[in-house]
Amino acid sequence: MRLSLLLVFAAVLSAQDAGMLLLQSVIYGTQKSTLPLNEEQRKEADRLLVEARRIAAKGDFANALRSLHQGMAVMRGAPWTPLVEAASALEVKPDHAIGAPSGVIRVHLKPLYTNDRLNGQKLLATVVLTPAGNGSSGEIALAEKRPVAASGATIEAKLPDHAGNYFLETRLSGPEGETESKAAPVFRKQSPLLLAALASERDRLLARLSKIQSKPPSLATVEYALELYSLADRGETNPHRYRFPEQFAAAHAMLDAIEAGKDPFAGKQGDISKAYRSDVDQTLQPYRVFVPTAYDAKKPTPLVIGLHGMGGNESSLFTGYEGTLLREAERKGFLVAAPKGRATTSMYRGTAEKDVLDVLAEVRRDYNVDPRRIYLMGHSMGGYGTWSVAMNHPDLFAALGPIAGGGNPSGMEKIKHIPQFIVHGDNDPTVNVSQSRSMVEAGRKAGATIEYIEVKGGGHGNVVIPNLGPMLDFFSKQSKP
Repeated sequence: MRLSLLLVFAAVLSAQDAGMLLLQSVIYGTQKSTLPLNEEQRKEADRLLVEARRIAAKGDFANALRSLHQGMAVMRGAPWTPLVEAASALEVKPDHAIGAPSGVIRVHLKPLYTNDRLNGQKLLATVVLTPAGNGSSGEIALAEKRPVAASGATIEAKLPDHAGNYFLETRLSGPEGETESKAAPVFRKQSPLLLAALASERDRLLARLSKIQSKPPSLATVEYALELYSLADRGETNPHRYRFPEQFAAAHAMLDAIEAGKDPFAGKQGDISKAYRSDVDQTLQPYRVFVPTAYDAKKPTPLVIGLHGMGGNESSLFTGYEGTLLREAERKGFLVAAPKGRATTSMYRGTAEKDVLDVLAEVRRDYNVDPRRIYLMGHSMGGYGTWSVAMNHPDLFAALGPIAGGGNPSGMEKIKHIPQFIVHGDNDPTVNVSQSRSMVEAGRKAGATIEYIEVKGGGHGNVVIPNLGPMLDFFSKQSKP
């Protein structure tokens, strides 16, 4: 699936709708490239994708999504029955993703599009809690077979008194308990849930923050500890990823330094989580910085800006890919910074592009960055962002490193002076290799210096790790005049 073609969805819908539809479209394309489809399935999947684009162009998000869901059922070999359609349409969200032990949770089931084929039948919903990552396979029943009306339902249940990480699973079925085995994922909606008594710690940090008079830049990182808690509670990030007692303790330690008139990040090396307040909308935006042990504040140091892929965040390039990027940066003595890029399906456009530039400005303020050796790289959506941000700001970067990405070949003329290290697998099911090939061809015609690595048999993700070291070696040879 070509991500650039999917931007037709983003152009006509609200940010939230566009993000959901774009993500579903990428999943659709990957499924189409990887499942063993017969000719009839492939033709029908193609037809429904064209139909979804046509409907989206009219601004009808709901029915565009319905066409994608129907196409996914076709590719799985599942009949598009009224029950499959109704289960596919349901979005399931708890009111909180962080709950207090022995508290109450409300699970909201809302159809994303209407289904007129049920003929009075109703889906039934059972809600269970299953432990996550603690070796236990036992499950706790919260609500048994509650009816779901055409307009949706809200199910209220009491939580157990055991703290820990769980998955909240809503299991759907027909009136007689029927489902469709080939469409099993749409009958089971799962979301992470953290059970922990954190409210008092959250409130203590909030009270202390309210008394701070000075507003140094580092204060935004303290404030983001609370914002991260809120994001996790709203289900916008997985609460299982964080140890909030440690997050709050680190925030208190930073406040101690701020109150003493000190910079809490002074002299720190390694992987550092930070945040800043965006002047676009005053929201807190996170980013991560890696400071190598060889860093000397008296000497200008090369900087790599890394852009994550769709569905990722500022941590993806730092903690993913087996930590390879940071090991290679340590070897080369490079600073690395990774922005969140606003929404996880932003394609680094608009305010998300501003986030990239803001993080660059933050790092240049706090560290001695060599302005002649600032590099931009990214994977998947980050590969698209690498090219689009560079084309909009062609004077900033000394070299580019898009991996499994794509872009506008006509824009290569703008960045022909920037050396590029491009990687793509020729068997990529998510972003077709033709995307990089067309960019390479246009870049070479424009006279750009390009090192292109096309990995034979390479997929979408497995081409990254082996090429991060060579990419940084390539970067180390590039410097702006």
